[in-house]
Amino acid sequence: MPNFVAPPRRPGLPAAAALLTAWILWSLPGGGLSAQEPRTGKPRLSVLYFTDTRGSADLAWLSKGLADLLAGDLGASGAFTLVEREELERVLREQELALSGLVDPAGAPKVGRLLGADLLLYGSFLAAGEELRIDARVVRAETGEIAATARAEGPAGRVLDLERELSARLAAALGVPASPGPSVRTSPGPSSLDAARAYYRGLDLLDAGRYAEALEYFAQATRLDPLYLKPGRGIEDAYRYLKDFRKQRQRREMNALVEDISALSARITAPTFFSFGDAVMNPARFGFKDQAAVTEAYRAHPYRMAGDTPVQAVWNLQNLLHELGRSASENFGDETLADRCRDEVLRWSDAADSAYPRDPFLPEVLYQKIFVHVDREDWQALRSLCERLMSDYPDYRMMWAVEDFYERALEELGG
Repeated sequence: MPNFVAPPRRPGLPAAAALLTAWILWSLPGGGLSAQEPRTGKPRLSVLYFTDTRGSADLAWLSKGLADLLAGDLGASGAFTLVEREELERVLREQELALSGLVDPAGAPKVGRLLGADLLLYGSFLAAGEELRIDARVVRAETGEIAATARAEGPAGRVLDLERELSARLAAALGVPASPGPSVRTSPGPSSLDAARAYYRGLDLLDAGRYAEALEYFAQATRLDPLYLKPGRGIEDAYRYLKDFRKQRQRREMNALVEDISALSARITAPTFFSFGDAVMNPARFGFKDQAAVTEAYRAHPYRMAGDTPVQAVWNLQNLLHELGRSASENFGDETLADRCRDEVLRWSDAADSAYPRDPFLPEVLYQKIFVHVDREDWQALRSLCERLMSDYPDYRMMWAVEDFYERALEELGG
């Protein structure tokens, strides 16, 4: 099928030291081990916040942003175990120190011992007018030997593209596979610069203990990009620190929906679509160890494996999007996010209609558009859709409902 389209910082640490020394360690599900746990054979990679050479206020969010994005890309290669952010916080509390002054090859062995890391990645960025240069290096913690260096430069407005270029160059220099594209990630990164900027600004506020302000930025990021999971997790964390446990639970449930939506979207847009049955018959082809692993994955997250065909999978995806939109509206009064979910329902319908016009399951996917048109009171669009369903699919199982919606559209249009 073609592509359809933190815990608060410990009080007392100087801000400059925190900027230089805080480590981003958000790992993929199941990743990350504490320093005391046995090694898995994969090198443990720690990624440092990047240094803003000129201290530009507009680009301050890139300090954490670049580190987080690089950690996600390199972690997605499967070649590393990422040291988690919480592990650094634990070390800082227990050791009662900051790591400023150790961020260089000479200090790498000490940092590596503290975090149990094999590789340390750090770097800086420099803005000059509209241009941006990003430099990064990876050092071997045991010896301080430089393992890889890379640079990317271009317009600051293309910083997300520049980060991907930097990630690919670092991966090549380290001899590891490049990370997969966004269409096959379980938890995709930001799709827009504005969403990324809002999220990382919110993260700065969360780390500073300004939870209510952080919520505003996280919510802005989710409105701009409904499937960007990290802002949703930030909202959940902020409510936890604010001790609003009902909202925390509600947002956690929404985050689970976003994860299912992202994973199901990735399966639909993968180069080769597979069903649960396909995965059982040939587990290795689709990234599973064996049949038991396929069954376990289905039991844990049935929606991610839903649908025997791409169009059936789209229908299940639309149901999840409707549920996410309802939760945003009913629990948080977030009509902007709810409306973005409606946009996604329409987009997936149109994509399935274009790619599989003769699929017998297509009317189920088209029917989902009815609810969007009703919510938006777009009676002309509702009328046209009902006429198409009645004309092209007269035996559709929900025809009685289509007829009722058609009569309502005519009534609202005065005809």
